[in-house]
Amino acid sequence: SKVPIDFQPIEGGSHGFYHQLEKRIAIAEGMSQSQNVKTGIHELAHSRLHDIDMADAENGVVVDRRTREVQAESVAYTVCQHYGIDTSDYSFGYIAGWSEGKDMKELRGSMEIIRREADSVIKEIDRHLADIRREREQESELMAEEEKSFIAKYYVVEDLQVRGALQIEKFDDLETALE
Repeated sequence: SKVPIDFQPIEGGSHGFYHQLEKRIAIAEGMSQSQNVKTGIHELAHSRLHDIDMADAENGVVVDRRTREVQAESVAYTVCQHYGIDTSDYSFGYIAGWSEGKDMKELRGSMEIIRREADSVIKEIDRHLADIRREREQESELMAEEEKSFIAKYYVVEDLQVRGALQIEKFDDLETALE
C-alpha cells in the first residue's frame, strides 16, 4: 500500500475505511487474520480506485458509493481467492447488498476495472513475496556460510581415555584436531 495501514477501534460495525483526506487505511481491531487481509485489500482498492483526488480512470467521473463498494469488495474477494483465502461467506452478501437494484450494464461496466485492479494487486503481492523469499534465502545462505566457517576453523575434541576434567582445545584444521 502506498498509504499507511493501521489497526484501531472502529465504531458502527465497519471493518475498515480509507480516510480520503488523511490518505490512510484503518482496519478494525480484533478481527480474524483472514478478515484483516480481506479488509486491507478492500480498503487498498478504495485508495487506488476511488480517491477523491483522482477521477475514475475509465470515464473521468467519480463513481457512486454503491459502485465503489461493489468494486472494492470484488477486488478483495478475487485477490483473496487467488491466495486461497475464502471470503465468500462475507463477500457475496456484501456485494449483493451494494449491487441491489443495479442493472447488468452497470455491473458489466465495473468488471474490467475489477479484473484489472485485482490483477495489479496480485502481481504486486507476488513481487513482494518473491523479494521476501529472496531476502530469507540470502539470510539463510549467509548463516550457513558463517556456520561453515566457524566449523571449519574450530574443532572441539574430548580425549575419552583421559580421566578427570573435560579438556577443550581449539584447532585450526580438522586433521590436527583428529591427531
